[in-house]
Amino acid sequence: MNFPQMIRRQRQISEKPAYAFPALVSLYLCLITFLPMNGSTQSLLPDSITREWMRYRNVRDDSTRVVCLSRLAFLYHDYLEDEITADSLSEAAIKVAEMSLSPGLLMQAYNNFLESTDPESDIVYRKAVSYSNKAFQLARITGNLQMRWHTCKNLAQVYLAKFNFNNAMLASNEALAIAHTLKNDTLVAESYLYVGKSHGYKNQKIEAFRNLNKMKEMAEMIGDPGMLRKCYSELSKFYHDNNLFDDAIEYKEKEGNIILNTRPIDSIALMWIQVGLQLIDIQQKNIVLNEQKVKKILDFAIRNRIDRLKVWEFGLYRKHLLESDDIETLYKFFKFDYPDEFKKLYQTNPEMYNRLKAYFLEFEHKPDSAYIYFKKAEQILITAPIINDIYLANFYNRYGQFLMRHGWNREAIVKFNQSYSLCLLLTYYRKFEYMLTASRNLEKLYKETGDYKNAWYYASETLKISDSIYNILKTDQVLNEEVKLERSQKEIAAEKDRQKIRQGRNQLYMMAGGTMFFFIVSLLVYRNFRNQKRSNILLDEAKKQSDMLLLNILPHETAEELKLTGKASARRFDEVTVMFTDFKDFTQASERMTAEELVTEINFYFSEFDNIISRHNIEKIKIIGDSYMCAGGLPVANKTHATDVVRAALELQEFIITHKSQRDKIGGTSFELRIGIHTGPVVAGIVGLKKFAYDIWGDTVNTASRMESAGEINKVNISGETFKMVKDQFICTYRGKVTAKHKGEIDMYFVDRPVA
Repeated sequence: MNFPQMIRRQRQISEKPAYAFPALVSLYLCLITFLPMNGSTQSLLPDSITREWMRYRNVRDDSTRVVCLSRLAFLYHDYLEDEITADSLSEAAIKVAEMSLSPGLLMQAYNNFLESTDPESDIVYRKAVSYSNKAFQLARITGNLQMRWHTCKNLAQVYLAKFNFNNAMLASNEALAIAHTLKNDTLVAESYLYVGKSHGYKNQKIEAFRNLNKMKEMAEMIGDPGMLRKCYSELSKFYHDNNLFDDAIEYKEKEGNIILNTRPIDSIALMWIQVGLQLIDIQQKNIVLNEQKVKKILDFAIRNRIDRLKVWEFGLYRKHLLESDDIETLYKFFKFDYPDEFKKLYQTNPEMYNRLKAYFLEFEHKPDSAYIYFKKAEQILITAPIINDIYLANFYNRYGQFLMRHGWNREAIVKFNQSYSLCLLLTYYRKFEYMLTASRNLEKLYKETGDYKNAWYYASETLKISDSIYNILKTDQVLNEEVKLERSQKEIAAEKDRQKIRQGRNQLYMMAGGTMFFFIVSLLVYRNFRNQKRSNILLDEAKKQSDMLLLNILPHETAEELKLTGKASARRFDEVTVMFTDFKDFTQASERMTAEELVTEINFYFSEFDNIISRHNIEKIKIIGDSYMCAGGLPVANKTHATDVVRAALELQEFIITHKSQRDKIGGTSFELRIGIHTGPVVAGIVGLKKFAYDIWGDTVNTASRMESAGEINKVNISGETFKMVKDQFICTYRGKVTAKHKGEIDMYFVDRPVA
C-alpha cells in the first residue's frame, strides 16, 4: 500500500508565481520518478485479497474467519468500489458469528457491517440500522459499554451518510456520554469528532468548530497518530467547507506529515491527501489543476486497481473542467488520453457516460444528438433505485443550461423548475447555490417568453435565496472571528505553559524525595488495586459465560425474563407450525455402530439441521433419541411460520438425500428421513427448577408427531391445517384422509416443491 506522494502542492496559476517547494517535496519527486514499485512502496491490493481468501479458507476459528471476511468486505468497499460484494461478505461474517453463539463476535460482525458498507441504498441503510439495534441489545445483555460506544459511533456515521442529521446528533451524544462513563480519553476524543460533524451538517458552525477543537486538544494530548490523522482530516474538511482555505491546507498537510512519519509509508493514503488538496484548489476558484498531477494519481490508481481512488480523481477533474466551461480539455482528456476508461463508464456509470457523450457531441456541433444523450442520462437518473436529490438538481440545472444555449427555452424552463422543486424539499444548507442557479435562469427565461408574473416571482425568489446565502456568509464571518479568538487564546495558553515549565525546573529537585516516597506508597496501593481488578475481571468473564450459556439454551425473550424476574411464565400462541423428523430404521442401523460412531453421526446430522432451521427463523425445541422437534412462529409470533417450516423441511430432505447418495457410493452408513408438520395453538415456556429447558405443549404437538409417523421417507407430510396456509406457495399432492393413531382420519398432503 505504499508509494510516497507529495504533501505540499505546486500551484500553477496563470500570471501568478508558483508556491515554493520545501525540501520534503523535492525528495518526494525524486522517489516517485526513480524508485521501483517493490517492498513497502508497492500496493498489492489483488494479492491482499487473495491472501485474505486463502487465510479464510485455511482456518476453522470463527473469530479469525469473521476478521477475514470483514477485512475482505473493507477491501472490496474501500478500494474496488464493489458494494454488492462488500455487502455479501459482511453478511457472511454475520452468519459465521451467529453460528458461533458468541455475543462478542456477533457484536463485532454487526459493527464491521456498518463500517464496510455504503448506506446510500435504502436496503443497506435499513439493514445497517437493524444490525446496530441488535448490537445495542447484545451490548446491554453482556454489559459491554465499549461495544455500545462503538455501535453508537458507527450508527452516527450511517445517519450522516443518509443526511439524517438529528438522529446522527443523538447517536453522537450517546457515544460521548458512554465514553465519559468509560473514562477513555481516546473514545471521548473520537466522540467529539462525530458530535462536531453532526453540528456541521446542520449548519451549526460555531458548535461544530468548538467540538472539533475539543477533539484536537485531546488527540494532541494523547499523541496517537491514527487519532491525529482523523482529527486533522476532519478539521481540514471543516475549514474547506467554510472557505478558510489556508487553515484547510495547513491541516491537510499535517495529516500528510503523520503518514510520512509512519512506517511503512501508506502511499494510497498519501494519494488521498493529494486529492484533498486538489478539492481545496477547486473550491478557491482561482487555481487550474495541473493535468500531469491528475494523470499521476490516475495512473497510480489504475496500476494498483484502486477503483475508488480512480473514480474520485476522474470525478474531481471532470467537475473542475465542467465548472470552468473547459469542454475542449475534457473532450481531449477522455477521448484521447483515457479512451478505455471512457468506454468503461458505459458499464460502471451509464448516466455519466451519457452525460459526457452529450457534452462531447455538443462540442462537435451536434446539438440534436447531444439532446438524445441528455434524455438517456435523465432516464437513468430518475429510474435509479437510489436517487440523490442534490445530484439530480445539479443535473437539471446543467441540462437546462444546455437547452438555453440552443434556444430550446420552453423545455429549459421545465428542467430549471424541476431543479428548483427538488431543492425545496432538501434540508441540506448547500442546496442554495443550486436554487440560485435555477431561479436566475427561470427569471431570465420567463422574461424572454413574456411571462412577467413568473419572472417577477423568480426575481423575488432570487433575492430571498441571496439573503439566505448572505446569512450563511455572516455565520462564516462569526466563525472567522471565533477561529482568530481561539488562536489568540492558544498563544496565551502556550506562553503560560512555558512559564510553568521554567518554574517547574526550579522545583524539580525539591520534589524528588517526596516523589520517591509517593512512588513506594503508590506501588503498594497499585498492587492491591491490581488484585481487585483481576478478581473483577474473573467475575465479569463468569457472568458473560453464564449469559452466553443461557442464550444457547433458551430463546432470547425467555432468557431475559428469567434473568429479570427469576422465572419465566408460560405463554399461549394461537398459531404456530410444529415439525417432527425421524430416521427410518435408526435402531437397526445403530446396532451396527459403536457408541462413538453413533454419536458422531447423529451430531453431524443434527448440527446441519440446526443450521438449516436457523436460516428459516425456526426455534429448535428438543431432540428425543433420533427424533428432532422444532417450531416456527415462536418465541416471537409471525405470519410466515408455516411457509418457513415447509421450506426448511424441503431443505432437510434435500440434505439427507444428497448425503445418502454420497455415502452409498463409498458403502458408508446413511439414513432416510420422515418429516411431519402440523399448524395450531400451543403453550410454550419452561418448567422445573433444575436443568430447565424451553418446551411446548398441546394437541398441536401430538398431531404433528402423528403426521411424522404417518409420513413416508424422503417426503414432507403436512396436515390440512398447514396446507391451508401454504397452498399458494407450494405444489402439494393430496393423500386423502389418512388414519392417525388416537386421532382418527386426518387430511394429509405431500409437499412436492415450491411454486415456480
